[in-house]
Amino acid sequence: MKAVIAIVAAALCLAPAAVAQDAGVPFRDRTERVSLEGRRGPSLFRPGFAIGEYVGSSSARSSGTAMPFRRSAHARTSLSLTAPSLPGEIEAECEGGEARTQILGITFERADLAYNCAFSGAAPADAAFTLALSRHGNWLQRMQQPQRAGELRWNGQVYRAETRYVEGLPWGGGNVLGYVFSRDGVDIGGVALSGMRPTFYLPPAGSADRDAAALLGAILFTFQDPGRPG
Repeated sequence: MKAVIAIVAAALCLAPAAVAQDAGVPFRDRTERVSLEGRRGPSLFRPGFAIGEYVGSSSARSSGTAMPFRRSAHARTSLSLTAPSLPGEIEAECEGGEARTQILGITFERADLAYNCAFSGAAPADAAFTLALSRHGNWLQRMQQPQRAGELRWNGQVYRAETRYVEGLPWGGGNVLGYVFSRDGVDIGGVALSGMRPTFYLPPAGSADRDAAALLGAILFTFQDPGRPG
């Protein structure tokens, strides 16, 4: 009888982790929904924010040129993030852009979107992030929002982010609506950008994926996408 009780108890302990990685369960049903909160930042030009227990600040700027045949755009973001589960403050410096030369509707030269982050502070030695133009979406998905795909390397794991509708208005008017995060082919979280303020879907507290999902959300909501309208 004691052996049976031990087996049942072990199964109950493992159940949350198993559910969290169950690809058959929609990620919105096995994650925590967290809304962005504004916080006081270090300065007027570097406002603060909170995503659940994750507190950070960021400064972002973008620039571009629009000549008759040449268009280019560039974005740069400085980001910091802390949490009780982290050994200290994570710092990220992100930068990238896109450009194209077009005459009479014909594109002669194109530099597709490329956005990269370098980490310091409490970030692990292998930390790296890159975001690029994606061509995997069908024509309807491409009409709905720009297609992006990214990859975060964090503590020996690889997390992927791809543009996907999460919640809110189903049409972005040229802006990105949201991203879904995955590890080993299983969705583990995401961020919706189509509402009045970003909404994050984080793995449950205690999950080994929670820090990475929160960092991905922070990077992507502070990203001033060069491909957005205007």
